[in-house]
Amino acid sequence: MIKLENIRDFGLLNAQTLITLARIPLMCRPVHLPSISSGKELLILGNGPSLKPFLEKHPDFWRIKDLLVVNHFAETDFFTQVKPSLYVVSAPEYWLKDVELDFVEKRQRIFNALTEKTNWPLHFFIPVHAKRNLWWKKLLDTNPNIHIHFYNTMPVEGFWSFRTLLMNMQCGMPRPHNVIVPALMNAIWSGWKKIYLIGTEHNWLKDVSIDNENRVYLTLRYFYNDQKARPTVIKHLGKGQRKLHEILEKFYWSFKAYHDIQKWAQKKGVKIYNITPGSWIDAFERKEI
Repeated sequence: MIKLENIRDFGLLNAQTLITLARIPLMCRPVHLPSISSGKELLILGNGPSLKPFLEKHPDFWRIKDLLVVNHFAETDFFTQVKPSLYVVSAPEYWLKDVELDFVEKRQRIFNALTEKTNWPLHFFIPVHAKRNLWWKKLLDTNPNIHIHFYNTMPVEGFWSFRTLLMNMQCGMPRPHNVIVPALMNAIWSGWKKIYLIGTEHNWLKDVSIDNENRVYLTLRYFYNDQKARPTVIKHLGKGQRKLHEILEKFYWSFKAYHDIQKWAQKKGVKIYNITPGSWIDAFERKEI
């Protein structure tokens, strides 16, 4: 006898597959990331508080690896010290026109830092939809050391075989609600077979708060501001503010994405290790350095 939950699960997967199919002409663009792996192991540097002490205490570990950094890393002094091989950004605020002034100022600082500081070969990854506003590309193009790569961020959902096909085709990925999701996907697409994560605490739940006006705050702690971090309102596409259920939904999609990536990576013979002390990511094998 067929169980009700099996019928329900099949119906959900079928609906998700159809929705993803409908997204393809709207969100998937022809891209192909070449294999640029040097053959070394790759270390992805998240911007969590554990990153700074790690870089200071374990140079013998990270200096023999290729490095991938994300988001605001170029603004820190560590950028020119570690000289990463790869740089990934994903948030639409990096290129959308209709965002609040603070986002405009932040992204200008990032691209200025990248352009001015990068005097070594750097592969820069940004979503293909950033082509809608190419002010940033005109800036980066002035630095011949920066090689720009576009990638698809289309959410891939539905039957697993269907999702695997689209991920192998670089058409999309699990919902990229955190930059580490596209960082991992681009690393795998680009040929790396052994990947480590540091600075990926992801322990945001303990830093959520709500005031008497029902405004939801999140204290975002990074290695470059850990002691100065203050509760801030989380905005949606550079405007307004998110409600609690919207923030929790982002957390859900991030943690689920890591399990999907782990399943896909294992099939491709890729090893992912989380070396972040106290990390809440429960998808990848833990290792201590």
